[in-house]
Amino acid sequence: MSLSTADRALKHILKRDKSAREILGRLCDSSGAACAFETVDGHLLWGSEEVFEHSRDLTHEDKVLGRFRYSSDKAMLIFDTLNLLFQKEWEKKKIGKEVLGLYREINMIYDLSELISEKIDAESIAKVTLEEASQIIDTTHALFLMYDPEKDTVRQVARLGENPKSQSFIEEQKDVLKELITRGVSAIVPADRIARNPALNHLKTVMYAPLKVKHRTFGMVILGHEEEVEYTAAELKLLTTISLQSATAIESAHLYQKGLKEVQDREEAIRKIHDVSQKFVPSEFIKSLGKAKITEVFLGDLVEREVTVVFVDIRGFTTISEGLSPTDNFLFVNGFNNRMGPIIRKNGGFIMQYLGDGFMALFTEGSQGALTASVEMHRELQEYNKERAQRNRLPVHIGVGMQSGKLIMGITGDNERLDAAIISDTVNTAARIEGLSKHFGTSILLTQECKANLTEPEQFDFRYLGRVQPKGKKQPIDLYECINGDADDLREHKLTNLKTFDDAMTLFLDKEFAMAAVTFQQIFKHNTADQPAKLFLNRAAQLITQEIEDNWKGVETMTTK
Repeated sequence: MSLSTADRALKHILKRDKSAREILGRLCDSSGAACAFETVDGHLLWGSEEVFEHSRDLTHEDKVLGRFRYSSDKAMLIFDTLNLLFQKEWEKKKIGKEVLGLYREINMIYDLSELISEKIDAESIAKVTLEEASQIIDTTHALFLMYDPEKDTVRQVARLGENPKSQSFIEEQKDVLKELITRGVSAIVPADRIARNPALNHLKTVMYAPLKVKHRTFGMVILGHEEEVEYTAAELKLLTTISLQSATAIESAHLYQKGLKEVQDREEAIRKIHDVSQKFVPSEFIKSLGKAKITEVFLGDLVEREVTVVFVDIRGFTTISEGLSPTDNFLFVNGFNNRMGPIIRKNGGFIMQYLGDGFMALFTEGSQGALTASVEMHRELQEYNKERAQRNRLPVHIGVGMQSGKLIMGITGDNERLDAAIISDTVNTAARIEGLSKHFGTSILLTQECKANLTEPEQFDFRYLGRVQPKGKKQPIDLYECINGDADDLREHKLTNLKTFDDAMTLFLDKEFAMAAVTFQQIFKHNTADQPAKLFLNRAAQLITQEIEDNWKGVETMTTK
């Protein structure tokens, strides 16, 4: 607490606090002692203006605040009372200042979160971060640096304060900055180290904090002042919080840009494929309408059926197809479909729609055939990938999601253009389940409805993955992983640890997050390709330190499709 705050506390008691003045006045009257209090420079704050023989300094934290002058030792009670009143008033102002400081910090962090959430590039996030940090931490100069390990470069993303040598500073100090970034710690730089570094001769005070996401550090934020100011541990902690928040925002922005590019790449790849391919109405669809051939269908024909919808997606399709011509892309997808199509039909289903990097299939006889086909498709791809490996080609992997329920199958369009269509929430849900298979890292993901619809469930092995509420859905969905389509070593691992995984899930759903994390860690340690175990290990670890509501049921709410 600074001396000026102590001065204000003392002046408040002697000038503005009526009750305190009355107490001191009554003590003077009852003791018969005359006294006064004046500032260090002799200005009278309270008491008599007469000249006194005795005086005593009122000190605080080894600094003199003023002098208490008195006529006799009887006034010592008044001095002690004044000192006590001052200490209480000082404590009150100290607490008030701390509360105000905390409020400002919380408000700034909240404002920063709001501001950077609107940004989708590192430069904008960096600029806002430095501007907001300078509003609450006394600084004249600031740098926002990011390190690119592939190019082995440290670049300035944003800065505050005039320093024409900032770029040369970064180049000259690159190795030091890389080391500090890699170390990933926060620190206040000692004054003697600043003085020994010519690149920092425009500053007298410096501190820095890392840009870190989980265990990866990719940059740092440096704050400095051209005068000698005392950066505190609390300010360093605040800078660390700001830096971590900014790092998370940059990571999210990076993932957004990456996802946007992947979507654009996928759309471009699909567009190329669509240029050399067409879609046809499946004959099975026509038969489902009760028609023998396509010439018998008419606009408006429809039927309601109980089906299992299966979505199949080629993982990493953009990576595989980006080096291929449109013709080669078509041949690749056609070869894939030629392998998968017969498996679908053999098990009682048909492909309703090709999606370029996958397809949607319908099974009108229940989910037993759908799940059998899903397992066989994975087994077929394992053999196919052995052939591709011999030709130095990338392996092909798929993700499968399925849901059972009612849907409307019919013919829509107009008199000039007809198209086969299906309308149902079952289709939307199946598509979401396939998307969730990426989130969970599973090869085959199905709902409770699909599992309950199986006629011979004993043919398969499952792991329960809890309940998920997809975006836009009002009710959560129970999800199961079918492990029979996994590679042999991974499948054996999951079979061996099947009960352990179920026990871990029970602990997780019972809010025993610490034990759940330990159990999932044991499973994941045996085989690091077990992505669901890794996912729930991370979730359990995160929930250990969070306050969980009493009605928590373990439902994971998805914010994206």
